[in-house]
Amino acid sequence: MKTYKLYILGLMLLGTLTTRAQSSIDQVLRSIETNNKSLQANTKMTDAQKLEAQTGKFLANPSVEWEQMWGNRNNPGSEYTLTVKQSLDFPTTYSNKNKLANLKANTIGFQSAAYRQQLLLNAKQTCIEIIYLRKQKSLLDERLANAETMFALYKKRFESGDANQLELNKIQLELLNAQNQSRLNKAALTAAEEQLRNLNGGNPITLDATDYPAGEELINFEQLQAAFMDADPNLKSLTGDQEIANREVKLSRSLTLPKFDVGYKRNAASDHVASNGFMVGVSIPLFENKNTVKKAKAQAEFATASLEDNRLNLKTNLQQLYQQAEALQISRADYAKVLEQQGNIELLNKALNAGQLSVIDYFTELSTIYDSHQSYLDVEKEYHSILAQLYQYKL
Repeated sequence: MKTYKLYILGLMLLGTLTTRAQSSIDQVLRSIETNNKSLQANTKMTDAQKLEAQTGKFLANPSVEWEQMWGNRNNPGSEYTLTVKQSLDFPTTYSNKNKLANLKANTIGFQSAAYRQQLLLNAKQTCIEIIYLRKQKSLLDERLANAETMFALYKKRFESGDANQLELNKIQLELLNAQNQSRLNKAALTAAEEQLRNLNGGNPITLDATDYPAGEELINFEQLQAAFMDADPNLKSLTGDQEIANREVKLSRSLTLPKFDVGYKRNAASDHVASNGFMVGVSIPLFENKNTVKKAKAQAEFATASLEDNRLNLKTNLQQLYQQAEALQISRADYAKVLEQQGNIELLNKALNAGQLSVIDYFTELSTIYDSHQSYLDVEKEYHSILAQLYQYKL
């Protein structure tokens, strides 16, 4: 089979290696999850925020007061007073504070999960970019090798008088273009691999995958949407914000109820006469918590509206991505079918050398072949990039 058809067939047969590719990408993502510095820092911050969420639910600190009084010349005795007391909110306040603390801790966990998911999605997109650039490199290497061969051939023909300067110039331009594209590809591939290393905390990491992840094909949209929205940590975080806001309303109401002070009191004098007893006080919140319930209700309404707005936006975004993926899936299949049937470059070279094609026609056909295959690579990459977004809830 000719070189170009072997190249096309090779790309299509790479699907047999996709199980290994998926495994390789999964291994890269697990390594990044372990080594990424910003993810480690976010984990520490999440732990601190969860601890902070638990700090406001306990009793107020008890207070101890000591009063010492001395007599005068006419009354030389002295006396003292010891008071130990504890402030207490209305009982329902502690229940609401405890539930609120747990809700905040859960929501913080969802926010951390969303951060992790986005970072791993970026890492997976980088892996997809590297695979794309490697596929492109194979195409560009073939183009460069063909250009070098044709330039060497036409240089000899020009020197022997079998080719003119115009033909040699056109082939030389093709060689320069192929060299430039190859250099750009090499630079982009190096940058993508460096980005992957940075995501891995600066540690060396190797992606062995030569093809895109296996098993990632479009499923029924309703099924995909339900699975995505059920697992999306951002949506869970917003749901948590709504629950927090509703609990804040209940807490605000409980804070409008009376507070109490209970304690022990002892009075004693130098004549050894002492009295012991208890004290009870009540604080009626007539002024301090004014409008706090209204404020909490307004925040709860905002949280509910924000949740619904984000849910609708997510559905719309998923629908758009799914439609793009469907279109790209069709285009990818069409390109693969046509490219498999196309004439190869070796036949073009033979036709040119035999005088059956002019140099202009040769380059027109050559550009069509390379442009078509580059378009196929672009479509394939974009398709898998969108699939990665649609299935990010699995990360």
